[in-house]
Amino acid sequence: MKASGLTHEQVTRRFYQHFSGVRSSFLASLHSIEAEDTRQAYASLLLNRLLFVFFLQHNGFLDNDPHYLLHRLRRIRTQFGPDAFFRQFLLRFFYEGLCSPQRTPPLVSLFGTIPFLEKTLFLPHPLENASFSIADDAFCSLFSFLETYHWSLDEQCIYSEQTITPALLGHIFELSINQQEMGAYYTPEDVTTYIARNTLIPYVFSDVARTAPTEFSPMGSIWHCLRHTPERYIQPSLHSPAHQLSETSAEYTTRRTRYQELYALLSSGSICSIDDCITYNLDIVTFSQDALLHLTSPELLLTFYQSLQQIRILDPTCGSGAFLFAALTLLVPLYETCLTRMQTLFTQHPTSPIAFHEILAQATINPNLRSFVLRTILTHNLYGVDLMPEAIELCKLRFSLLLLAEENAPTSPAPLPSLAHHLCAGNALVGFVSTPTPTQTNAPDTLDHLLAREYGIAPTDASAFARWHAQHQPFHWSMTFPEVMAQGGFSVILGNPPYVEYDTRTFSYTLHAFQTLPCANLYPCVIERSYHLLSRHGRIGMILPLAAFATRNMLPLLNSARSWFPGSWLSFYHFRPSMLFSGSKIASIPTLILLGRPDGPEQRFSTHLLKWCKEQRSQLFSSLSYCAVTAPRDSANPHYYPKFGQSGENEIMEKVLRHPCIRHYLAPSPNHNTLSYRSAGGLYWKVFLNFPWPYHTTSNKQCSFQLPYDRDVFVALLNSSLFWWYYTVTFDSFNLKDYMLFGFRFSYPDDPATIAILKTLCHQLMADFCLHARHLKRGETDSYTLYAKKSKPLLDEIDRVLAQLYGFTHEEYEFIISYDLKYRLGVSSYD
Repeated sequence: MKASGLTHEQVTRRFYQHFSGVRSSFLASLHSIEAEDTRQAYASLLLNRLLFVFFLQHNGFLDNDPHYLLHRLRRIRTQFGPDAFFRQFLLRFFYEGLCSPQRTPPLVSLFGTIPFLEKTLFLPHPLENASFSIADDAFCSLFSFLETYHWSLDEQCIYSEQTITPALLGHIFELSINQQEMGAYYTPEDVTTYIARNTLIPYVFSDVARTAPTEFSPMGSIWHCLRHTPERYIQPSLHSPAHQLSETSAEYTTRRTRYQELYALLSSGSICSIDDCITYNLDIVTFSQDALLHLTSPELLLTFYQSLQQIRILDPTCGSGAFLFAALTLLVPLYETCLTRMQTLFTQHPTSPIAFHEILAQATINPNLRSFVLRTILTHNLYGVDLMPEAIELCKLRFSLLLLAEENAPTSPAPLPSLAHHLCAGNALVGFVSTPTPTQTNAPDTLDHLLAREYGIAPTDASAFARWHAQHQPFHWSMTFPEVMAQGGFSVILGNPPYVEYDTRTFSYTLHAFQTLPCANLYPCVIERSYHLLSRHGRIGMILPLAAFATRNMLPLLNSARSWFPGSWLSFYHFRPSMLFSGSKIASIPTLILLGRPDGPEQRFSTHLLKWCKEQRSQLFSSLSYCAVTAPRDSANPHYYPKFGQSGENEIMEKVLRHPCIRHYLAPSPNHNTLSYRSAGGLYWKVFLNFPWPYHTTSNKQCSFQLPYDRDVFVALLNSSLFWWYYTVTFDSFNLKDYMLFGFRFSYPDDPATIAILKTLCHQLMADFCLHARHLKRGETDSYTLYAKKSKPLLDEIDRVLAQLYGFTHEEYEFIISYDLKYRLGVSSYD
């Protein structure tokens, strides 16, 4: 196959552009289904199944006919007449064919040679009991379109415009649903991979360390490779001696210095915990595999393997399974490395644990080692829940394709393991985490009625209960996953929860007993539920809106998270000039990634607010740099988790916190001592004026100061790079709320000379703003556009005065005036 140079995302986007039109036509063929949401859901379900079947037929699983469906459609039309394909063949093919091991001669004649896959792979839909059908023409159009593509089970194939792999199924599903309403966005692979790596591996190593503490002591054997080959575990983007794309001279110097410091720490043995591997952003995957390959103790190797088998990984809002696939992709080489090392030690040491022989014997039963590992992971490690049944079925289909790709005999593959007990539909936020009363209430319907009573539903009101049940879709964790909950909960919980505003007056279901309910969004409740599902020594990894830890309305979540996860690593991501989520439906919001553990000492780490160009995306996660957060929490402004990227920012913040909030200088009512600003806009500069904005907008704001305090001093202060730094590290980088603005800390100068200097600089700045300003028209709206970056020398002078007032060192002053300058001035204009 000729390589096209296309990325998987580009192939997916191009496919969906064509597929969306075909999907719309297919959806129209379901016109007899009156309810729009039901029609959409069933169309999604059926199309997912047909895409799955196309993978089967093009890879020899269906009567060795690569055009199986199209040929069967023609045959059924000849045998039964028009519009019989859906009921006479397709539904029977799903339930009596792929999902049934029993084949009567008439069924063999109807289906040909097809495999039995698994009984619960497809579950009958209530609509299929009705009389509605689907015209053959709808299938003809669909099949003709799909036949133009090559359906490869190899996820590592070279992508061309006509090559489709199973990963596309998840993208198509997420693009097909209403993302804004559901708050669901397909999480890019680099995000899911980063989160999976930094939760799963730390959990396993910490778990084994509790059994073998000597091996994990500072000079223990586990860390041998870190000490002796440190460069192997430093990210290539950090130790490369060449200048990187768009890297300034200052950034290059900082990066090289960081590399040398990290090399010294590794060589000296100072990095000797799995948490350190997160903090210093080491290549944790390479390290984990090397550590396993160098194990000399059969007992320790067996402990690692058993820890892998016992790890329970959950995505509570899994969608089509992006995070679960990332977890599986990470677990496969860990299992394979363990088994390879096990075979070596078993050969070298005949007295190795008897378990080695049993494990290796089980592996030989499967077609190959990878097949054994995949089946082990799917039946031991992965769990997912989602509100949408069609999402859960799609997740099962994708895992099934992964297993089928390893089959040596497509016409008679081994039956697939049942995933119905691990991947379940239901509402992760409605239901009991633990059984509320003794064992007689453990039946699902009994628990449902107990919960309905808490919602005010009378036990005797069957119709009210049915409506409540359909709306809330309760999911009882202790009932569905009893073995997991009996062992203390899940080892690792990861995911991308829905970003959906929650309003009890309009929402389709009601939530009870969440302390994060005042946040008025679903994702804080998912974090809270996840904490209660997490085992004592577990790990969590979630991607969230940045506002989660940077706005006052999210304080219940921030306060709780600080208590729930004493160990936390937060990385922060802007959406300009590029963003984490992309595609035809874009989530233009800043985001954060939370990595946390509920046990151990209090250690908090953060990154600065990351900004990058599209071309730098491949190095985004490998170049992360965490900083320990040691500055005290601001009792007057507790709404934020600081976005620090350098340790010196702690000292800067400590000096800022010694001052009073500027709200203390505000006048109780408007006066002429007024400052103007805007609550929206300004992604790289926040502009404050001592005169009103020329044009009216809803974001125009004013504030007045008490008469002894000259507003020009505050205009100078708030235009400073110091305020931009404070705004960036404490707020959501999107809006400008009054509580954040007036929570900034500043002591009005006692020295008249200093006041005079700031007033003079303010007047010069206003004149410079006006000199470069432009009156523009955007559509029908007049706009007064200011170019603050052209006044940077004046702003530096303001910051020089402020540095003296705050007691900053020269290095701290230089840091402030250079902060975020690469993007504030333009990537190409700063070096």
